[in-house]
Amino acid sequence: MRVGLLVLLLTIAAWGQKVCPDTLVYSACDIVFELDAAEAKAHPEPWKTVKITAEVKSPRFRTFLADAFWDGGGKMVVRVAPTDDGLWELKITSNLARFDKQTLSFNGLVSELPGFIHKANVHHWRYSGSQKAHLWLGMEVWDLANAAEESFETVKAQKATHVRTVLEPVWPPDPKRFEAFEKRVQKLNADGIIVDVVLAGPNGALVKALPDWGTREKYFRYALARLAPLNVTWELVQDWETYKDARTLLKDIGSLIMKIDPYNHPRSAYPVGSTSAFVRDGWMTHIVCNGEDPAVPAIEHQLYAMPIVSVGKKMNSKVLWNAIAAGSYLGYGATKAIAEILEKTRYWELEPYFDVSNGRGLALIGTDYLVYVDRPGIVEVEVEKHTYDAAWVDAATGERTPMKEYKGEHFIGEPPSKDREWILHLSREGRKEGMLKSYKFESEVIMMQEFEIDPKRIPFTVDIKDNADLKADSPVPFTVTITKDSRATRFMQYLVTADVPTELQGMRVITTKDKGPMVLPSALATKFPAVLNLRFTGINSNGKVYFIDRIVRLVK
Repeated sequence: MRVGLLVLLLTIAAWGQKVCPDTLVYSACDIVFELDAAEAKAHPEPWKTVKITAEVKSPRFRTFLADAFWDGGGKMVVRVAPTDDGLWELKITSNLARFDKQTLSFNGLVSELPGFIHKANVHHWRYSGSQKAHLWLGMEVWDLANAAEESFETVKAQKATHVRTVLEPVWPPDPKRFEAFEKRVQKLNADGIIVDVVLAGPNGALVKALPDWGTREKYFRYALARLAPLNVTWELVQDWETYKDARTLLKDIGSLIMKIDPYNHPRSAYPVGSTSAFVRDGWMTHIVCNGEDPAVPAIEHQLYAMPIVSVGKKMNSKVLWNAIAAGSYLGYGATKAIAEILEKTRYWELEPYFDVSNGRGLALIGTDYLVYVDRPGIVEVEVEKHTYDAAWVDAATGERTPMKEYKGEHFIGEPPSKDREWILHLSREGRKEGMLKSYKFESEVIMMQEFEIDPKRIPFTVDIKDNADLKADSPVPFTVTITKDSRATRFMQYLVTADVPTELQGMRVITTKDKGPMVLPSALATKFPAVLNLRFTGINSNGKVYFIDRIVRLVK
């Protein structure tokens, strides 16, 4: 068999391409095609005129297409990441006769890499290889290719599982620039860290660099041919709200990526407010939102059957833990303490839990309860009647202060001190160990709630009337008033969004306040007056969600 492989490699070398050696699963295999002098003379700009495509067949008989990318000089490369161990076969088609109709192969080898990630269990993530849960905790290194080595050490020290960066588009392609970027991505991947690639900066940077659809398609096909075999996620543009006709632009690009990425890496964008504007367009796999105000992830977690990843600039413990308690993962601000606290839970099943007083809770009911406490006072938690291991955990350091076992259904306790933030952890450790053996991934099906839109049942009202004229880019006063006072409505969170349905600018997060002023950006529309759908969403302390819609006119 080894002799046959040697003969195959020598034959391939004679034809001008080099097949990668046997490759670990979820690592990149590069198959290099070198143009000879005559071919190089006939194709002085290979990225424009040379076409080489591999029909790739996995050991499990899944097939997909992989286009070659230009890697400088006369070198073209087909890059593939084996996702199964065994024999991988490639049938080559090309407009260069020397390469056309060849059949190549390599072996995927068993590796310890867990695989790429995909959505699972409604709001959570799992690896495609190991099928184990994935804890999304991110940091941001915006200029990855030029980052200091200390940045990578910090990422590892804080136990981050993701790094977000931006790769600005340039056309014609610059292979050296991509190569420098890829080396850093592969360095992080080797340490089990996924790279969230923002594909263009803010303020229309993508449109300025790639002004027409033909150029955009060529660029993204090139970029994905290089990057898709690596362990990445896609975030299409930074601050999508700064783009004109953003919804159409992102739908076109997102749909193209969904079509040409054979590994189906997660897709979203980077927002000022939220990417929930694009849920209905079909290309997005998860929501990225600004988690600095916990009302945004808290409400959107209840509205959408998608994972939510919070981003922002404020990275203090309170902001981060409020985002986690709202049901989101962290796309920034990862810390070792947060990672170690969550690793002791079944985090892939934890959902916001509302039977809590003086704290914000997550729970897998009857198994794991995690309560974030950021102010002094007595904490009360309703739990299923069992015996629980109990501990107070310092939210900033992860240091645990064990308590004696708790048995009952109504926990009452007070944190060890009043000078810091605490996490209360109630868990049935023995049950969790057994669950890891008997359940493959999830022990309960997560159900989405039905939202209340009946005005008679909604416990608040808004003083903006239908058909009102609201001036764009100017302060608009408003007040949300509670009409049904109860224990559930004493703590309400609100999310106000605005959309012009006939336009393609995308729904915007306007405010999370219960009274104004608010500002409606003129970027919501291109023609005025515009019919604006203004939605007031409220969530009470029991987690019940209510909608009030107002149809108004947006005027200049």
